[in-house]
Amino acid sequence: MVAKNHSGNHSGNHSGNHIGAIWRALAQEHADRPAIIDGHGAWTYRDVHARMLRFGNALRALPLAAGERVALLLPGIREYLEVDYAIMAAGLVRVPLDPRLTRAEVVALLRHAGVSVLVTHASFAERVSELSGEVEGLRHIITVGGGGAGLDYEALLQQASTAPQPAGDGEDLATLNFSGGTTGAPKAIMLRHRNLAAVARNTIAGFAIDAGCVFLNVRPLWPIAQVILMSHLFAGATVVLRRFDPERFATLVAETGATRTSLVPTQLVRCLDHVMSGDPRLARLEAVYVGGSRIPPDTFARALNIIGPKIGVLYGLTEAPVTCYLPPRKLAGDPALMQSVGQVLRDYEVRIAEGSGEVLIRGDNVMAGYWNDEAATCAALQDGYLHTGDIGTFDAGANLHIVGRIKEVIRSGSSSVIPKEVEDVIMLHPAVAEVAVIGLPDPEWGEAVTAFVVTRPGASVSEHDLIDHCRTRIASYKKPRGVRFVASLPRSHYGKVLRAQLIAENS
Repeated sequence: MVAKNHSGNHSGNHSGNHIGAIWRALAQEHADRPAIIDGHGAWTYRDVHARMLRFGNALRALPLAAGERVALLLPGIREYLEVDYAIMAAGLVRVPLDPRLTRAEVVALLRHAGVSVLVTHASFAERVSELSGEVEGLRHIITVGGGGAGLDYEALLQQASTAPQPAGDGEDLATLNFSGGTTGAPKAIMLRHRNLAAVARNTIAGFAIDAGCVFLNVRPLWPIAQVILMSHLFAGATVVLRRFDPERFATLVAETGATRTSLVPTQLVRCLDHVMSGDPRLARLEAVYVGGSRIPPDTFARALNIIGPKIGVLYGLTEAPVTCYLPPRKLAGDPALMQSVGQVLRDYEVRIAEGSGEVLIRGDNVMAGYWNDEAATCAALQDGYLHTGDIGTFDAGANLHIVGRIKEVIRSGSSSVIPKEVEDVIMLHPAVAEVAVIGLPDPEWGEAVTAFVVTRPGASVSEHDLIDHCRTRIASYKKPRGVRFVASLPRSHYGKVLRAQLIAENS
């Protein structure tokens, strides 16, 4: 079956689809409306745009040429958004990095993307110290928060002008978002300005976002999921930045007057223990967008019972953000849809490949390819479609159901974990003979990273030892949440570990 949703509104490649042009229009149309509110105050669209212009002009004056890469290693603060949009508006390419990565992982990604400038925070000073010596081509480090290495962010803004920047084109590269592992050959997904413009336009329409919305953001800003926040800003809505606290979540919603928010399944699960059914603090809340990993049916049913008909489910990948959406009103009318991800948003097409059942996506939200990786690009983009690696089906109502995965990526919380990366680290332990890492269903995390280990004859190692062994070598979210010791691993006659069998026998 093929699901299409075409409105006839295609993005093309003109300058109106460039982030710089979009923000110029926002600053004019919504000049005095609050764009971003954080713990320090409110910033109007005019304020944000002016600071963006200053930072973009400061970057170009370093000097940086159009298309050079600027990486962000920042916490989820207001300045992150200023820097993020300023980079793209100035014709540069933003490279967001996960703050949880180790120094070695950061170095690998900076090298792969050919980053010229790193914007970081004073709290990460130790991690980025002397980084220029390890990353060829890294010319400047800019620090937000004062006191850190290199150039000071606020000082740069004060010295720079708010002069308009040259118009860009929708075909220009806007961002490199890393997906999955960081060892071997890391993959950086290339999205153009027109891709982001299409995602925002179709998300605004599909999610019914308008300028009256107040979006409470409690998620990290570096993943591709930030396009949800971006869509609210591009609609002229107000974004409120807060740290996630399950115990205070309902209070935050009430205090901020939020009408929309976004949670990964792990966050949703943690909130349920601190919210009452019919909680008056959630009275103004219209939608909780949930995506990132599978929600177990019993957890979903509990969430609907407690939070009510306010949950919307989305589906997308870094390679094709926000492709499908199941709005709260539709889910409320048919609870049986809770395991679907809704219908394809306008201007996109999704079909199911014959034989494999793989989900294939075509549309302006689909990436331009993988940075400096022609082989991976050719494998993923075939005949005009993105091959997702997900296995899906459509029901009679054209709702997409994701029923499995061809790829072996583990989705734990909001993060992607590549099994091989974890396996390579575990194999460094002298007591380990063989290992297979899979994701097992987990009510809190969606999937829990789990290692099945065969020890060497006469060797002994504990679960705690192996988890501790991983903790010092890879980012914390990648380490196993459980280790199971087995006599042997199930393998095919080709010698390949039968991961599906491991999952089936241990789920």
